[in-house]
Amino acid sequence: MDLAAFTSHVISWNITKRCNLECDHCYIDAGPIKDKKELDGELTTAECFQVIDQIVEVNANALLILTGGEPFLRPDVFEIAKHAGQRGLWVVVGTNGVLISEKLLDRVEAASIKGLSLSLDALSAEKHDWFRRVKGAFDNTVQGARLLADRDIPYIIQTTVARHNAADLEAIAEFAHQLGARVFNVYFLVATGRGSYVTDVSPDEYEAIMQRLYHLQKTYRGRMLVNSKCAPHYQRVLYQNEPQSDMLKAYGSGAGGCPAGTHYCGIRPNGDMTPCPYIPEYGGNLRDKSFADIWNDSDVFRTIRDRSQLGGRCGGCEFAEVCGGCRARSLGSKHDLMAEDPWCVYEPGSLGEVNLPRPAVTYGAAVASSITWTPAAKQRLERIPSFVRGMVVQRVETYASERNASIITVEMMNEIREKMGGRMGGVPSFIKRFRADN
Repeated sequence: MDLAAFTSHVISWNITKRCNLECDHCYIDAGPIKDKKELDGELTTAECFQVIDQIVEVNANALLILTGGEPFLRPDVFEIAKHAGQRGLWVVVGTNGVLISEKLLDRVEAASIKGLSLSLDALSAEKHDWFRRVKGAFDNTVQGARLLADRDIPYIIQTTVARHNAADLEAIAEFAHQLGARVFNVYFLVATGRGSYVTDVSPDEYEAIMQRLYHLQKTYRGRMLVNSKCAPHYQRVLYQNEPQSDMLKAYGSGAGGCPAGTHYCGIRPNGDMTPCPYIPEYGGNLRDKSFADIWNDSDVFRTIRDRSQLGGRCGGCEFAEVCGGCRARSLGSKHDLMAEDPWCVYEPGSLGEVNLPRPAVTYGAAVASSITWTPAAKQRLERIPSFVRGMVVQRVETYASERNASIITVEMMNEIREKMGGRMGGVPSFIKRFRADN
């Protein structure tokens, strides 16, 4: 297996199980900690620093998501974030938003945290608070979003689809946009942890929601990025609606669709490392093995990367390379990591001949051999997180090729940014705005 094809671009790190909410769908069973002994297994601050240093050895420009539980309940979260930022990682924090205040945001900015993601699961306080199991959660989260917008700190709104809010997704998206969110992520619940008991959206409903998401993406293009999460089949939906979509080209970078174990991994509070936070199978513990050893050599990571081992309809599907199905759902329902995804309704071959667009290039490869980058443009590109760099290269080089340009300059990158409303062909302004002083 060519390990060079797999890079840990995004790491989702549950740094604590402490939480001020008790959401029914929580995949790590987080909640209020009544006995401090429950925290004995968490990595210490010094151990967290060591893990960060090991991540940097594998990819010094990765995106690190610090989440929980509620990460802002961990007293040293800002120390951890600052150390990661100083080592070159792009740090964002996934929070329920309840604890956001002016004082907390002072510390967020001091730690050089790039942005936050907030959970909002309904348009009414009653529905949201019922889903999150704490009264007042909605009002606090919305107030937190407004404080972020006032400070111009980029943030994402995340909504987990369930029966109670599926009909309201368009309205929630508009509310997120009005609040000032840069990105609206729609999560499709994975039945693991406490979430094993609350999945109430059928495969047919899931398919219909993905079709609606396509129209949401078009509605907010250039204003707010709309993403589907834990829905690798959206690649096929995108192809059905827009076969030459730039987004499909960007996502189809080698092992597309679900990035579990190929470009993405999870770390639990005790240091257990998994291809995906929703997969309770571990390649090892970071107290015993290095990040590189687990990423490169563990059985579960090697297994999930081998798309030739996909079973059932996933194994015979023409979209296997750009989708691959959700491995966490396969494990949860079939007890088999490589079984077919039970939430997919597509029958392989139904679309006839499929000609997928060329995948996004990686930095250094060009759309046309005659295209070159100026040193200043290359320097600008190096400042972009690795997990979106391929998208940027693909967009910029396509733009240049269409105009018969042979040299890519900083001025051209700025021109594309302005045309895309602050984004680079699917790269959200949440990640990096191309300012002249960069």
